[in-house]
Amino acid sequence: MVADATVAVAGMAMIVAPVVSKPTVPFGVRVPPERTVAPIIRAQRRAYARRTAIFAACCTAAAFHLPAGAAWWLPRLILVLELFACLVCLQLARRQILAVKQAEHWFAGHRQAVVADTGWRASPPRFPVRWLLPSLALIAATAATAVLRYPDLPAHLTLGAGRVVPKSPASMGAPVIGQAFVTAVWTCVLLLVYRARPDLDAADPRASAARYRAFLGWAAKAMLTLVGCVNLTLLLYGLREWQLLRLGGGVALLPLAAGYFALFAVMIRAGQGGYRLGLAGPGAGQAPATSDRDDDRFWKAGLFYVNRDDPALMVAKRFGAGWTVNFGNLVSWLLTAALIGTPIALSVFLTALRA
Repeated sequence: MVADATVAVAGMAMIVAPVVSKPTVPFGVRVPPERTVAPIIRAQRRAYARRTAIFAACCTAAAFHLPAGAAWWLPRLILVLELFACLVCLQLARRQILAVKQAEHWFAGHRQAVVADTGWRASPPRFPVRWLLPSLALIAATAATAVLRYPDLPAHLTLGAGRVVPKSPASMGAPVIGQAFVTAVWTCVLLLVYRARPDLDAADPRASAARYRAFLGWAAKAMLTLVGCVNLTLLLYGLREWQLLRLGGGVALLPLAAGYFALFAVMIRAGQGGYRLGLAGPGAGQAPATSDRDDDRFWKAGLFYVNRDDPALMVAKRFGAGWTVNFGNLVSWLLTAALIGTPIALSVFLTALRA
């Protein structure tokens, strides 16, 4: 059920990615502010939306119509195929825009600039610690429930897919470990995001700094809300395994779905870097020829930032909303390996303990 829902969520994310991306980097291509409404960009937005909607609908239908007892890897394979198809759609749009940009010399005559917020270190935004408290409370409640319920449970527990395992601290504590892991990882990622440099527009640095601060607060609160929803879903699964509630898997996933919906809503409302928040847009109060530096060479496929001369660990995404790592920084590779390897190792460890 979770894997099936992931296919639908991934499809939705790919469809709306161009909508929340900053107008000056359509499909990962840097363009001057006055070119954001160019016919080629409008045409590629329509083509991308049409193609990805078809792929997402087909893959979601296939995932939810798998026969009972289908192999566990089939939904994962469908997800990989969906992401690959959307990546191809992205590259098709990107190549078309790049070709027109280079042929028409869009940056000719523009004064390219890089701006920085010198007050960012002196007056950094505050991390919304209060929005983390519900997640911590859910971890404590889950742990307390597991401890109190443990003596009254039978010698064997029935887990998902009807799998029966012996009662043990590991089988009882898996939901708590999952909650603690998700909360710790996302808190650490958000702390790194709060230390990342702000994404500013050279044409309007003051307003873009205000927009970015607002966006950072909105995004952090939405992500911490999602973490709380994940913890609530894990608690519901625990209550079901501990024979305290009779819930279907779909019902237990409702908090998770609500958390993703809230995150999508915030990102669509704010846009990447907060460009939709109603403050003065790029170019306000500045010369029309001022634009951000044409730095496409550092963005591979419009998705991966690789710049060895940039000490930044995390930077704002170009496609979609949020942040990505600088793959030109060795520490970023270590962080990525930890984010990928830790959940795999944790899953193997818990499976071994609950066998």
